[in-house]
Amino acid sequence: MPTPNIKVYLAISGIIIILFLIITFVPFGKKPTINQEENNFPTPTTVETTQPQDNGLMPTVEPVDFTGVAEQEIPEETVNLSLQKQDLRGRIPLDLSTFSVDFDYGEDKFVVTLKDPKDQARSEFENWRSTNYPSLGNNQFNFR
Repeated sequence: MPTPNIKVYLAISGIIIILFLIITFVPFGKKPTINQEENNFPTPTTVETTQPQDNGLMPTVEPVDFTGVAEQEIPEETVNLSLQKQDLRGRIPLDLSTFSVDFDYGEDKFVVTLKDPKDQARSEFENWRSTNYPSLGNNQFNFR
């Protein structure tokens, strides 16, 4: 088997490197010409500008006292409901001896899983709910 000629490999490598450099650094195609008259870029200047004089042509806006939103008090029952719902959501998942509470974000309701015996667990849940979260009605809970 004949030995490879290193000079041929060096020559081919050199040609490939030169072609790569030409392709990389020499732009092909037309360069876009920039017309200085069309592109009016602001430049810093030492010329002082004067403020426009108020000759009655400047538009003025009168300040108003009313934005259109009437101040309205939120009912106390709505405030209590939202605060208690937020508090219970901060405590989930809640696992007690006879039931567990989780939250279903799709339905925006609490999910209560009752343990056996279900009748006793349901009554204990109702006592717990009326003691700790009286504003949350049964319509806020789904039972399983």
